[in-house]
Amino acid sequence: MPTISKIRLANVIYEEGNKRYNDELFLFDGYNGAILLENGGGKTVLIQTALQAMLPHTELASRKIGKTLTLESAPAHIAVEWIINEKPRRYVVTAVTLFMNKHGVDSLRYVYEYQHGDPHAIEEIPFVREVQGGKRPAERGEMQDYYSMMKDKSLSANTFATIKEYRQYIEDNYQIIASEWENIVKINSSEGGVEAFFEACK
Repeated sequence: MPTISKIRLANVIYEEGNKRYNDELFLFDGYNGAILLENGGGKTVLIQTALQAMLPHTELASRKIGKTLTLESAPAHIAVEWIINEKPRRYVVTAVTLFMNKHGVDSLRYVYEYQHGDPHAIEEIPFVREVQGGKRPAERGEMQDYYSMMKDKSLSANTFATIKEYRQYIEDNYQIIASEWENIVKINSSEGGVEAFFEACK
């Protein structure tokens, strides 16, 4: 059973641009963790955003991800690194780049398996680009080129034409099971959702 090692959020903008994760890495290393935010601090946004790496385009509390995040100016990039083996330590990263097109929200979907010290580990995915005077978020085309390059270069890297293919692949190969994450959606979709969920489990 895989456990979460790291979560990375880049150019995740919400509340009409007033709040954002420019490029943040959350470290879990396979342990249980708690993220404490004040009321209105964005707990639901954080959960919905992280879920995109397992369930691309998923809604939470009847809110579409395109309404939660600001995606018009540049894509949002979400990646989760999973520990899939302890000795030797091996990882897989599931990553999604969300962007807007004329039909609404679309995404690029990417999976890469690697070992400790890999030069293409989660921290090294080029979600941000160095420019004169600072950094900027990577554009959709830049990430598409990177994901395609990795797929051509490594048998451990894959991209996916559809969300269904992506979800099936990570379930079949890494036991990242969609229905388990859909339970997280149910629990977080309403106040008191966790009590109702466990009542139903009886």
